[in-house]
Amino acid sequence: MNRCLLVSNRLPVAFNEKRQEFTPSSGGLVSAIRGLDPEKIGYDFEWMGIMTDDIDQERIQELRKTSFGDIKCHPISVPHLSYDYYYNKYCNNVIWPLFHYERSHVQHSAKGWKYYQEVNQLVANAIISEAKENDTIWIHDFHLLLVPGFVKEKRPSLKLGFFLHIPFPSSEIFRELPQRKQILSSLLQCDLVGFHDLSYLTHFKTSVQRISGECPSNTSERKWGVYPISIDSKNFENLAVSPHTLEFVEKYKKSKKDIKWILGVDRLDYIKGLILKLRAFRVFLKNNPEHIGKVQMIQIVIPSRTDVPEYLHLKERVEQVTSSINGEFGNPTYMPVNYLFHSVSDNELSALYQVSDVLHIGSRRDGMNLVSLEYVVSQTEKEAGNILISEFAGAHSTLSYAFSINPWDVQDTAIKMKEALIEPQEVKNSHMSVMKNFLQNYTSSDWANVFLRDLHREQVHTEKIIRMSASGTFQWMHHLKNKKVLFFCDLDGTLLPIAGHPSQVTMSKKTTCILQKFSLHKECQFVIVSGRDKEFLQNYFIKDKFNFSMAACHGAYSYSNKDHEWLNMVPLDSGNWKEQVLEVLKLYTLRTPGSFIEYKGHAITWHYRASPHAFAEFLANKLYIELEEGLTSQPVQVSHGKKIIEVKSIHANKGVFVQQWIGQIPLEHKPDVIVAIGDDTTDEDMFFALQEQKSIKAFCIKVGDESTHAHFAIRDQENVNQFLENFLDSVGS
Repeated sequence: MNRCLLVSNRLPVAFNEKRQEFTPSSGGLVSAIRGLDPEKIGYDFEWMGIMTDDIDQERIQELRKTSFGDIKCHPISVPHLSYDYYYNKYCNNVIWPLFHYERSHVQHSAKGWKYYQEVNQLVANAIISEAKENDTIWIHDFHLLLVPGFVKEKRPSLKLGFFLHIPFPSSEIFRELPQRKQILSSLLQCDLVGFHDLSYLTHFKTSVQRISGECPSNTSERKWGVYPISIDSKNFENLAVSPHTLEFVEKYKKSKKDIKWILGVDRLDYIKGLILKLRAFRVFLKNNPEHIGKVQMIQIVIPSRTDVPEYLHLKERVEQVTSSINGEFGNPTYMPVNYLFHSVSDNELSALYQVSDVLHIGSRRDGMNLVSLEYVVSQTEKEAGNILISEFAGAHSTLSYAFSINPWDVQDTAIKMKEALIEPQEVKNSHMSVMKNFLQNYTSSDWANVFLRDLHREQVHTEKIIRMSASGTFQWMHHLKNKKVLFFCDLDGTLLPIAGHPSQVTMSKKTTCILQKFSLHKECQFVIVSGRDKEFLQNYFIKDKFNFSMAACHGAYSYSNKDHEWLNMVPLDSGNWKEQVLEVLKLYTLRTPGSFIEYKGHAITWHYRASPHAFAEFLANKLYIELEEGLTSQPVQVSHGKKIIEVKSIHANKGVFVQQWIGQIPLEHKPDVIVAIGDDTTDEDMFFALQEQKSIKAFCIKVGDESTHAHFAIRDQENVNQFLENFLDSVGS
């Protein structure tokens, strides 16, 4: 069985000072990983995590020889002082608040960053030392954002995945981080980066485009994905029906009598929205006096970072608001808010899940929130409760029938509280059944299995493709003699060098000679597939009698050398976006010296090749994002190519064109082989479409070093003629 090294800030154990021994620890990641089934996933899991050097080294050596569950532990020794600065001054004082949009809590520290780098390097060194060549490395969370870069620098062949368990913030927030480029650079070394929610992935991609300056043609090839974490559903179901839990269920039912319970289970943290939740409950009681004495909030607050002043201040504020509500609405026999500042046992919590009428998750931001999932799988078929969940929690996208709330809108939250409480029981049972069924079929094992499967899914990277030999050939060319070949060829950047202005492009005598040979070849059908408009292609090729078939505007127009006429391939009603795009491009053209707009009928292109490089690249990334966001409802594709931003009809697509062209060829004239060559983002659509079709063998060739769907590559445009000459020799006259 393959080995997967899980790497996180801590091991799934904690050292108990009183008992002088290691005991299993808790937490969302630990809970999820403990629920993994190695047989189902196909990996033996071993866990690497930090142990500070103030713990007895003999104890740590003992830990290396033991395991918890089926997971072997690998402690990584880190100096206590280094860990303190790394964990408290950077992880908790910078990354945690910034990624949760709590900028007022951010406290930048040069020492914190220094030790964050040091500890990440120590963790990376431990991975480099421990990992075998076939191991899979799965790094977890914001504590170790620099580790991927450090590991890949020394062991580039290791398969490395990263999962972020907290939100990834908007690029406008993330760009405030002084170390943003170092962190993005490290994450871009991963073979797969995973997030809980699509919004986190979207923010990450935007940050990559806006901060690193990497154009979408590269980012589209990255392996990023959305993998909402789950829980060990079976374990929580079994816990819910255990005898000890059922004892608590009976006890709580007798205690609550006819009072309805709204349950809150939160760690002491400013991201959990505790004050907002209490304010909403106050509004609920004030607006619904008939519920006073009949509804109680059970709020469990689990102690966290109680040595930090701002957390102690939060605790004081929670207790003050709780006391105020109890003083305003309570009486000798009724306490509106039952506040507990301590954790409860698993059996007690499971029982509380079952007897509570509503679970209230009011997070200001939350990576996922597994409490809501635990609540669902703990429900009974006939007495199910309801869930109020913040739209800013990752689990919001998982729970289809939860009541969605904006925690800052306390008035609306109070209304939703009432709706959740009075909803008919049969409706609650039905809705909860749907959500429970989903979690029974999507467990923590499924989460890990999908992530690891995608991590190992084959993907073509530039460094893995086959480059043209020094003699200008590929091995497969030797088998083309007397074969019928269909050849799709891009124009600018492939056949022709890219010029400062499209009108300045010229064709060399050598290229002209090669194309004339293609034009006369009986067994090779040569089709030019270009982003140029049909007038340019007609003047450039048809007048010179090259006798080629062609596609203009990326396939929006098609020309057959047999019929000698242009066909419009794009629906007539797809051009409503053009005026909007032109207005935006005109503004950017005014701001960018040397830039200009090229109108191609079904595509509009903004060129900035002759513009000041750094300034133009900055504006190009900004323009790309603005167009992508502004045109989401329009039938267009926005692409960022080589010194251009282009907006085109979704029907103007080289991939669609080649599929249509192949489909209209009569069976008796079908080619034996298809060859395609191109250099730009738009050519990737052509490569992808050709490799998806399985009926005819296709050889796709990328001109340049960028990431690609093609399996073969030519280093640059200057080498294309050498390839074409050798290709003609291979197929014969």
